[in-house]
Amino acid sequence: MLTEEKEDYLKAILGHGGKTHYVSNKTLSQFLNIKPPSVSEMVGRLEKEGYVETKPYKGVKLSAKGLSATLDIIKRHRLIELFLIEIMNYTWEEVHEEAEVLEHRVSNLFVKRLDELLNYPETCPHGGTIPRSHDFEERYNTPLIDFEAGDKVILRRVRDKSELLIYLSSKTIQIGDTIEIVSKDDINQMLEIKNGQQTVILSYQNAQVIFAEKIA
Repeated sequence: MLTEEKEDYLKAILGHGGKTHYVSNKTLSQFLNIKPPSVSEMVGRLEKEGYVETKPYKGVKLSAKGLSATLDIIKRHRLIELFLIEIMNYTWEEVHEEAEVLEHRVSNLFVKRLDELLNYPETCPHGGTIPRSHDFEERYNTPLIDFEAGDKVILRRVRDKSELLIYLSSKTIQIGDTIEIVSKDDINQMLEIKNGQQTVILSYQNAQVIFAEKIA
């Protein structure tokens, strides 16, 4: 039986490359803000239930069963986000925390009906891929920080970080916008972009989790 806590562990493992690589307990401890002994205990439970595989001194990775379960969780989360925006009129910075709560409490039938209602969407409101048949690789993986001054790009995906989403929303920046990279300041770790007539400053840290596609 997957509890809410176990589901959060599975998502954290996948998010750190745990489909193909071992993720250390230290990494999980830091990411989930949980003490190492508790992480070790939970990983042991997940292994007994067949969701993960472990290797001494290397860590943990998802089993086939674990990957399937994790993708179901991500699909639920992203469909709920889309539903909240398209049907319930939430803003994109509001939906993540709401979906975090709801994803653990809806049935498979609810998710199936939600998928049908939304006409089987490919991406969530933040541009993330909605997993289908184990196809879950993100389509857009080039962060803004990788582009150069003068490049024009289309914003395709933003990592679910509430503070960043609120900031982008306040600047009326959204998925699908055309953005110009104005300048990169390596010393101060700041990126200047232009959206229409508006100039916006982003930290390099935030520019690492905003993904775009260069306009040819």
